[in-house]
Amino acid sequence: MQKSWRLPVFAAALNLSLGLGVAAGQTVMVRNAPPGSTVEVALNADTVATGTADATGNVTLPLDMAAKGIPTEMDANVFVDVCEKSRKVHVVDHARRPQPPAVGCDRREIPGLFWVRPINTLVVDVGGINPTLLLVRGSYTPPAPVVLNEMGEAPGRVWRQAPTGLALFGGGALVAYRDALGNACGSGTLTCTGKNSLPSYTVGGVYWIKKFLGAEGSYLRPGQLKVSGGGDGYTFNYLLKTDIVTVAGLVGAPIGPVRLYARGGVDYQQATSTTTETIAGATQTFELKTKGFGAVWGGGGEAWITKKVAVYGEFEYVQLKGAAQNGGAGKTADRVSVFIIGGRIKIGR
Repeated sequence: MQKSWRLPVFAAALNLSLGLGVAAGQTVMVRNAPPGSTVEVALNADTVATGTADATGNVTLPLDMAAKGIPTEMDANVFVDVCEKSRKVHVVDHARRPQPPAVGCDRREIPGLFWVRPINTLVVDVGGINPTLLLVRGSYTPPAPVVLNEMGEAPGRVWRQAPTGLALFGGGALVAYRDALGNACGSGTLTCTGKNSLPSYTVGGVYWIKKFLGAEGSYLRPGQLKVSGGGDGYTFNYLLKTDIVTVAGLVGAPIGPVRLYARGGVDYQQATSTTTETIAGATQTFELKTKGFGAVWGGGGEAWITKKVAVYGEFEYVQLKGAAQNGGAGKTADRVSVFIIGGRIKIGR
């Protein structure tokens, strides 16, 4: 009858410990005692084990009931005597009372009736005002101690931070000219075909002076714009090749390993356009080379997967302005939209 009401009280503690290995012998683990203090375990009226708390306040002591002629299990009450330089744990049969505490010691009872068996470990935490007991089936490994920060608080999850310093990058890009296709086709053509969105690539380097401030240099090579068409009595083919170098400043907002940033600066472009026309069987070719400076602006973000490797994405506008290199009347006046996805590699520490 005694066990029928005892078991529900401690079912949760026993069920939580079913997966742990069975202890070689019954033990009492005392936790959070003052480091270096003396810790004793008493079984009924006799002190059966004595030890010293380690630097973390823990000590494990044996509890050999068989040596005291006690059956293999016992319904017990547990008490803790809190003294100036020691702690004493009393494991007492429920039908008995413990010996009175020593002079100057304060006795505190752990509420409940505990089914003490050789396969159990009694984990007694004496660190608080009211001691507590965890009854574990098998052995018990306490959790690692929490290291407090300089504010005396338990630190939260530590996120990897977006680094400063130099990183090289490269990526694939999709470039779309705003005006080039329309200018090549003109208004007098009957047919005109060409793709305005072109696969491209970029390479470069970025140096983050601070986590929120950086500078970048890059090279962008848009895919060749090819246009073909014709009108009344003529056909043409148009080819545009462009090389773009950009220098930009970056203002970032780091969020752990992720950094969002705005980008603005200048670009230098060199473009070569070639037009081949065939009129009444006669073919002629025109070539125009331009170069000049324009503005670049946009934004993006990078995410550092490891300390050395990141992925990034950007969207930007690049203004193309250039005059003819041979001093002619031709010029470039256009703007490209650029979408980039690539990777970065951190150089150095």
